[in-house]
Amino acid sequence: MNDAETRQNSRLQRISAKVGKETQAEFESTLSNLKSRPDYHPAWDYFLDLLPRLAAPEKLQEAVGRPLATHLCNQAPFELFHAMGVHPFRLASGCFAPARLASADTPVLTCPMIKSVLGAERLREHDNSNPSTIVIPTTCDWVVKYAELAGCDSESVYFMELPRLRQTEKGQARWLEEICDLVKFLERQTGRKLKRKTLLQSVRTFMDAWRALGGLIELRRQGRFSAVWFLSVANSFMLDHVETWTEHVFKAVEVVQKTPPAAANSGVLLVGSPVVFPNFKLPELIESAGMSICGDDMCVSERIWPGATRYDDPSLPGLLRALAERYHNGSTCPTFADNERRVNHLFNILRNHPHIGGVIHHVLKGCHPFDIESFVLEQKLKEKGYKFLKIETDYVREDSRNILARLEAFGRI
Repeated sequence: MNDAETRQNSRLQRISAKVGKETQAEFESTLSNLKSRPDYHPAWDYFLDLLPRLAAPEKLQEAVGRPLATHLCNQAPFELFHAMGVHPFRLASGCFAPARLASADTPVLTCPMIKSVLGAERLREHDNSNPSTIVIPTTCDWVVKYAELAGCDSESVYFMELPRLRQTEKGQARWLEEICDLVKFLERQTGRKLKRKTLLQSVRTFMDAWRALGGLIELRRQGRFSAVWFLSVANSFMLDHVETWTEHVFKAVEVVQKTPPAAANSGVLLVGSPVVFPNFKLPELIESAGMSICGDDMCVSERIWPGATRYDDPSLPGLLRALAERYHNGSTCPTFADNERRVNHLFNILRNHPHIGGVIHHVLKGCHPFDIESFVLEQKLKEKGYKFLKIETDYVREDSRNILARLEAFGRI
């Protein structure tokens, strides 16, 4: 290595060390702010203690005692990873600092979450505990291009080709084939064979988790607790053994049941781009404007699962078909072409909970599917008499004052 390369390497190490400290500071600051809130309860401590593992997969791997498998989208069934003896680790980051490490070789309008994830992975590139298996369902363009942007080893990357049409026999057959091929890939990676009884137990385990979170969602609809606590719970999913996480969600339900509901007409529904810890800027601003977030439609929150797993046939092919139907047909991701179910789902929430008077649509800059969707959604909601506000932002805090002013005006309508 010549002198110029040595200096460059030294400079990169200094920048990485600084970014690492700033990342840790973001986590610690948000955790401190949450614990100092007047509505803090010790029931949330378990989930808050898990959240730093978003930036430390080596600690997650040590805690669960299983090899990790990275994934970038919930379209890859959690039950399959669990049944194959690996632990899924979703690449998601709400940190602003790591994005600096990816800014030089990504487009200006790169999705902030992808840019943050790329930077976070570069912070950990010398960590031998990093997951070697990467499963990428081909949802949005940024997810599809992640492996290329990250320079991943092609041997460790597995793409699941997502059919854009769900309601056709061809699309459903293709997705079932993708699920079966994912099983073969995981079997090659782990050297294990998928067993029917093991998969059935995993399906039941995750159904328990789905029911636990469902109970918390129903209490949230009533405005009984803050969105930041719900997001803390949802963002911590799969940052521990799923069975342990489920037990603590049930305990949280017992605590929240003792809280009175929110005032009438103060509720809103938050939809759009993911809100990922530690960047809880938007929900905090919404609450500062005097509104209660009584529900959402985000894939890192209420939409972790697209519903119950229903199976009539408990054979291995029957269980795989049931998982394919749950994760494909039940999904309301805006990347699908036939997505009327998503709009109907939102209207169903609004009809059944009249105290939710409006929708706030969150769009991360560069998040094209949700940006495109916002125009159609705004028109349909306003036709039905619902309030609608689109907030386009990223991970910076400098726009907080302007966003708060818009939210306060929205709340007065």
